[in-house]
Amino acid sequence: MTDTPVRVRIAPSPTGDPHVGTAYMGLFNYAFARHHGGQFILRLDDTDRERFNATSAHAILEALRWLGLQPDEGPEIGGPYGPYVQSERLALYTHYADQLVAAGHAYYCFCTKERLAEMRAAQEAAGDATMYDRRCLTTLTREEAARRVRDGAPHVIRMRMPREGVTTFHDLIRGAVSFENALIDDQVLIKADGFPTYHLATVVDDHLMRITHITRAEEWISSTPKHLTLFRMFGWEAPQFAHFPLLRNADRSKISKRQGHTSLHWYQAEGILPEALLNFLALLGWSHPEEKEIFDLNELIANFTFERFNTSGPVFDLEKLRWLNGVYIRALAIDDLYPRVEPFLIKAGILQAQPVPEEQAFAKQCIALEQEKARALTEFPDLVSFLFNPNFPYDDEVVAQWLRPAPAHVRPALSTLLEQVEALPDADITAERLEEIVRRIAEELGVGAGKVIHPTRAALSGRAKGPSLFHMMAVLGKAEIRYRLKRTLEMMKGG
Repeated sequence: MTDTPVRVRIAPSPTGDPHVGTAYMGLFNYAFARHHGGQFILRLDDTDRERFNATSAHAILEALRWLGLQPDEGPEIGGPYGPYVQSERLALYTHYADQLVAAGHAYYCFCTKERLAEMRAAQEAAGDATMYDRRCLTTLTREEAARRVRDGAPHVIRMRMPREGVTTFHDLIRGAVSFENALIDDQVLIKADGFPTYHLATVVDDHLMRITHITRAEEWISSTPKHLTLFRMFGWEAPQFAHFPLLRNADRSKISKRQGHTSLHWYQAEGILPEALLNFLALLGWSHPEEKEIFDLNELIANFTFERFNTSGPVFDLEKLRWLNGVYIRALAIDDLYPRVEPFLIKAGILQAQPVPEEQAFAKQCIALEQEKARALTEFPDLVSFLFNPNFPYDDEVVAQWLRPAPAHVRPALSTLLEQVEALPDADITAERLEEIVRRIAEELGVGAGKVIHPTRAALSGRAKGPSLFHMMAVLGKAEIRYRLKRTLEMMKGG
């Protein structure tokens, strides 16, 4: 298969919000395909009808678009091997299941749920492996089984797994992996509702869609001998396999929504940049040849090899993701950052739904002031809200330390600053000129510069910490500085 163009796929189940695990698998499949100039296919495994969610399918496609992992073929895109939704391919699965039955590689099973539960309970009590005991295979002739099917008896189709020998395959990440066939159950291929299980559908689709490499999570390793057996039963050449390490919670359990955030919608709503999330996910399974922590998708594609993967389950560290997200936020030009932040400011009521150019220009300046501090887009509304609200609330600690009761030098410092700002031409409202004025006032009052800078910040923002005071003042402008100083001096009268 070395001369065959690389074709890989992901096959998420539309049963809820798009999962971060889908992004993790999608990222590596996409990178591998692009590294080899191949094709990345999206196929929707919607055969679990009890958990199927109609809106989830569209949400998965939207999430991949948000991440920039656009499939080459798939639902809504099309392609030469569609349809790419498994529920639209049922006739194919029935055809191939019937072919297996006719060849003696599969058989009809009529056992009820109650009978199977009793069987498993007896096996567990005896300390035996819980596997189907082949009652329907050994007690019914093929003619009897076929007659019962024609009569409408509820049934499933099971594959007839060979009981002798060992199935060994080469995993591109883990090397040689072997399973004793005698320990592998007779997998259900077609369920009683007529829908295929994952095992049959994925083998049929991977063959018909000409998939060359199946790259998926390690939880599917134990299913691989079943799939390889099915490929052999059909007489088809099997793809190569690679099983990525599972994402883990801090306690090493498989990542789940009970212990963490698994929905890609949450990361989008939390203000995580898609490029930061992709970088983070890449670090969880793969290591850069130069041991870099910060790299983009193109760099992953250029350096992609399966040898760079680890086999231990990586811990999903949300704090590291936030740190990495902050790195990406700081690296963005303000014209690129602003459109990402704007929806969060609108949602918080800081900007109107359709900001006018003047509002946008001011908002850009405010965002630039706090860009160094933010680790998520959701942090910007709180960071910049005081800049938009001249009647901001004062933090109690700030008031107690600097404003009420105020140290003796504070009132004259703020009053002098107010006078000097009022006397300045608008063109002189610059960070450099304002710093010069504040430091000169401190010198004249015989106090350290910080003892004027801190109460000035309190007067203009109500906060103890924030962006550079003098750059903040330049952004606020003369009229706003004057209003805020007057408001604070009036408030101080009560103390």
